[in-house]
Amino acid sequence: MAPTYDVVIVGAGPGGLMAARTAGAAGLRVALLERKKDIPKIHRSCGGVLNLNEPTYDQIVTLDEDNHLIQCTTMGWTIHYDGPFQNVYGFHIYSPGGRRLEFGNFAELRKNPKQNRMGASISKEQLLRQLLTEAENHGVAVFPNTNVCSVKKEGTAVVVECENGEEYAGAFVIAADGINSRLARVLKFNKEREFYGTSRDTSLTIQGTDCPDPDGFLFMITPRGIFSMIPLAEAGCYHIYASTMRRDEKPPELLRYFVTEAPTFSAWYRNSTILKHRTACVVSLMSPIEHPFRDNVLFIGDACWRREISNVGAMCSGYKAATVIADALNRGKTDEEGIREYLEWYAKHYYGPFGKRKQGGRDFTQYLTPDDIDYLASLPEEKFPQTLDIFKVVNHIGKVYGELMTRIYEERPDTMERMIQVRENMEEDMKKRISWGFKIV
Repeated sequence: MAPTYDVVIVGAGPGGLMAARTAGAAGLRVALLERKKDIPKIHRSCGGVLNLNEPTYDQIVTLDEDNHLIQCTTMGWTIHYDGPFQNVYGFHIYSPGGRRLEFGNFAELRKNPKQNRMGASISKEQLLRQLLTEAENHGVAVFPNTNVCSVKKEGTAVVVECENGEEYAGAFVIAADGINSRLARVLKFNKEREFYGTSRDTSLTIQGTDCPDPDGFLFMITPRGIFSMIPLAEAGCYHIYASTMRRDEKPPELLRYFVTEAPTFSAWYRNSTILKHRTACVVSLMSPIEHPFRDNVLFIGDACWRREISNVGAMCSGYKAATVIADALNRGKTDEEGIREYLEWYAKHYYGPFGKRKQGGRDFTQYLTPDDIDYLASLPEEKFPQTLDIFKVVNHIGKVYGELMTRIYEERPDTMERMIQVRENMEEDMKKRISWGFKIV
């Protein structure tokens, strides 16, 4: 007979741990299942950034370093955090020759970091350990080194089956098992989702850089693709990322090229020290799940999203899921009607504004020359608004360059012709991307 709980949570990342802590604090009997032995340990490429001081899926989170608190002022949750952090002020996008599209003047913004930061890179391991400790203090039964293989509805209960033969039953299950969710496959969600290709990412951890403004989320465009860099929690330390969806490219080789050979950017790393050689992750990109509930299993965070929903997005969805389930159980509503409030909230703040957006197939570095991109980067005369919201970045860039099209056509008709090719070949490029990947069903 499977042990019975009010809720079984699969996955102990930020969303699953927040759900466990919240459900435990509400007095529910909770089982938390996680495949890792050391739950807080981070094994894959992960930056650990918290979006701060601007809406993230309509929620506002702040960092109070004086009182060691991370607070969501809109939802009401608080986490103790007294670990290291570095401020993140927004996005900068570099052209191959080093021209910048600046979403915020970092030199000015860092004069008042508490007011002006848009994020903070924190120790994700320390954050997870804090949430785990609080969950255990609230009576949550934690089962590490437990690999879930299936889930099934049996009468009024949902039974989670594990590879070690153990079973755990609950009135509800929260699937917080991340990108490429096993439970999404088991319940056949992936058969209904659009597939956009497979991303292979590799990262290095370094100390020290000669980048002029490293305290942001930086994208660097090179002749061999786009790379990124972001601060880590520890002062002067950074993650550098290479990513590809092509089968004929190897991310470690791309990363070596960027650090040692890339024009403009390799000079940033001549005096850097590598602290950790590569970490990696492989992600099958699929459209978000529109209705993330089936057979009393509620999907939250990355488990129902196209890629990373962000730490803030994951924790807010975990908090909301647990509070709604606690209320449903108090009312004796152990069905979809009981958690309708969560589904409406997800539709309003997540899927409605962002879930229906089509994934682009554009790989403009295969069409535009470095000189084209340097020219395009030189055109905007106004500063872009400060943000750490990638959707806002895309919207602002689209608006500004939409207004510049006539000028580009007049000044650089050859560049315009190549830009038109990017647009015309978008569908064909997407087909190539899909053919290089593998969909997990």
